[in-house]
Amino acid sequence: MGKLVRVGRGNPFEFLQGELDRLYTSWPSVFGEGRLASGAWIPLDLIEGDEGYRVVAEVPGVPKDAISLSVEANVLTLRVQKEVPAPAEGESLHARERVFGEFTRSVSLPRDIDVDRIAAEYTDGVLTVTIGKSERAKPRHIEIRAN
Repeated sequence: MGKLVRVGRGNPFEFLQGELDRLYTSWPSVFGEGRLASGAWIPLDLIEGDEGYRVVAEVPGVPKDAISLSVEANVLTLRVQKEVPAPAEGESLHARERVFGEFTRSVSLPRDIDVDRIAAEYTDGVLTVTIGKSERAKPRHIEIRAN
């Protein structure tokens, strides 16, 4: 298992609490025939740039229509419904290690986001969500006038 690396700025205790919450809600919780509990694992990255943030989530084998994305109170929530494929006629299933079902993943976003500047794209099993920063949060050059 890799070591925990702090990325970004802010209160280290808030960061630690966020990491513990993420670990608790993202740990694979499989029961029975490859079915998932609602806290299933969806690996994702939250990346900050000058203009905003990017969330990249892996959801392979899921059609775009089975993915729902929402933002409320600076929490991005990803909901996925992955259907269980039935064996073809004349086939019988001997083992199932892949997971299926309905699951969600929520991630807290920084306070400086602009909810009107959110876009999502889904390509080859990877969902990329771009989130702009509010104009107030962007760095500005302040001109100094001489008297």
